[in-house]
Amino acid sequence: MYSAPDEKGEQSPRIVSFCFEFGTLTVLIYIKTVFILKGWDDVSFHGSDQIMTPNIDVLAYQGAILQQYYSDTQGTAARSALFTGKYPMRLGTQSDSILASEDRGIPVSERLLPKYLRELGYHTHLVGKWHVGKSREHYLPTYRGFDTFYGFLDGSVDYYTYNLVENCNGTSFFGLNFYENLAPVEDQSGHLTEILTDRAVNLIRDHDKSKPLYLHVSHAAPHTGGGLVSLQPPVNTLAENSHIAHTARRMYAGLVASLDKSVGHIIAALAEREMLKNTIIVFVSDNGAGATENFGCNLPLRGEKSTPWEGAARSVALVWHASITPNRNDQIFHVTDWLPTLLSAAGGGIPKNIDGIDQWGTIVKGEVSKRDSVLITIDDLNGWAAFREGDYKIVVGNVSKEKSKYPGKELKAVRHGSFPYENVLLASEACLVFKETLDLHLDIESIYEMRNNSKLVETVNHLPDEAVCFPTLAKGCLFKVSEDPTEAFDLWHAKMDIVRRMSLRLRGLWTEMNPRPLPKADPRANPSIQNYVWFSWVPNEEEIDEPRKPVPPFPLQVSRDELQYVVDINLNSFKDKIHEYIKNMGESFVTSVGGLFNF
Repeated sequence: MYSAPDEKGEQSPRIVSFCFEFGTLTVLIYIKTVFILKGWDDVSFHGSDQIMTPNIDVLAYQGAILQQYYSDTQGTAARSALFTGKYPMRLGTQSDSILASEDRGIPVSERLLPKYLRELGYHTHLVGKWHVGKSREHYLPTYRGFDTFYGFLDGSVDYYTYNLVENCNGTSFFGLNFYENLAPVEDQSGHLTEILTDRAVNLIRDHDKSKPLYLHVSHAAPHTGGGLVSLQPPVNTLAENSHIAHTARRMYAGLVASLDKSVGHIIAALAEREMLKNTIIVFVSDNGAGATENFGCNLPLRGEKSTPWEGAARSVALVWHASITPNRNDQIFHVTDWLPTLLSAAGGGIPKNIDGIDQWGTIVKGEVSKRDSVLITIDDLNGWAAFREGDYKIVVGNVSKEKSKYPGKELKAVRHGSFPYENVLLASEACLVFKETLDLHLDIESIYEMRNNSKLVETVNHLPDEAVCFPTLAKGCLFKVSEDPTEAFDLWHAKMDIVRRMSLRLRGLWTEMNPRPLPKADPRANPSIQNYVWFSWVPNEEEIDEPRKPVPPFPLQVSRDELQYVVDINLNSFKDKIHEYIKNMGESFVTSVGGLFNF
């Protein structure tokens, strides 16, 4: 797909964006495509032979694998960060994701990525999940920069009825949660993943190629359903996963397989319209899997979704464009970086006062990233936080031990071998399309090398609880995650200088937080009031009845060493300033002082 030449005779990128709960794929055309995925070990390009994701893998092997990509630990937080380029804690969207019956959304004062792109001439479309506010109309996608919206507004939805069930103060709220723009869709049938894919493909086929395109496809798969049935894969995906022994894991794999097929179909549609060559595809996860929730697997990473561990926040990510030399990028990348990075790729200006960093040069030219640290997450409702600086990561607060282990080993059991990886890869739709359209051929030897390089070194073999660090109010945990991504070896006492510095930086970020109020269900949201459809229920002009909470105490006691460190910093800073002041006064100062004495 090609856009109209700009004043310099160059073509601006179109953006197709596909988002899946397992991974977000963004395509910038230039097109941007974003997909959202789940667990680290749920894609086969990370080395797993259990769940095959050949279409996603082809993108990875022909593009840049972002090996140290951080999202957030919950869906609303990750999505708000992607759309705004800001840490969720500045928006009040951190911690627990927004309830369907909660009056909350990304503040309307914030400009979102689709609005920036629309101002650059892009046609903007969202297909699938929103989950950053719907209680008021001005929170909805078509009020925030998307020209069209087709999908569901909350965290999950039933894959066949498109209904959402939520418990509200002991009452079950249930109703349709599927829309085209502002109107409920009542005559649709079929599996959710397939109907969302069909809509994305049709938008590509109907697109005016003289205009740039931003298509954001945000699948539910492989998230659990929003009704009373949790895992609902298409029936035709079950046979190919018959080798998986665990029943629920097999169902989960079916959802992942349907997601991978969707990626292949969308790539084929781009090629059909001759748009693929000028497309940027970004594929990222919104957060890690919940091993006890949807049977995803984060191994060898530690922890589950909704924790500060790597298994929750370090996510699957890749970028593809025809101009990218295949590589594994080991530099730190954060979900807030997509807004400035994609605006840069599209030729737009970078907004000020955001946390994201433009990494387009890092991706395309191999430039050294300007990002040397990242606030991984702050959760003031649950009382914990994580911060990374260089090679090191600090975790503080009250973290659930049950979700802080290494779950998922039992999910890896197989009854027999799966299909040969090489055969599955070469037969995939993406592989055939790339070969026929762009003359891009997979080199099997280099693919296996890249695949092995993308595996994380497992430095722990499911250590017992007493052998790993769990933070307390008196002491946090410090890991050198560049060498110990499984967070097995605590360095808190061995690296006190690093602990003091990072604790101080994290304390500072904590004080900048816009506190997250406790989720509060509103009985006016009950779909039964509106013919069992989840509509917005609060007038835009109604004041938010919610006094701003004070920032809660930082979840780590101040130690004597930390206080001494602060004092030393301030004294040294004061000393340096006095020294600089005297130095700058120069000869006039010497002359003035000399006049006071008679030598």
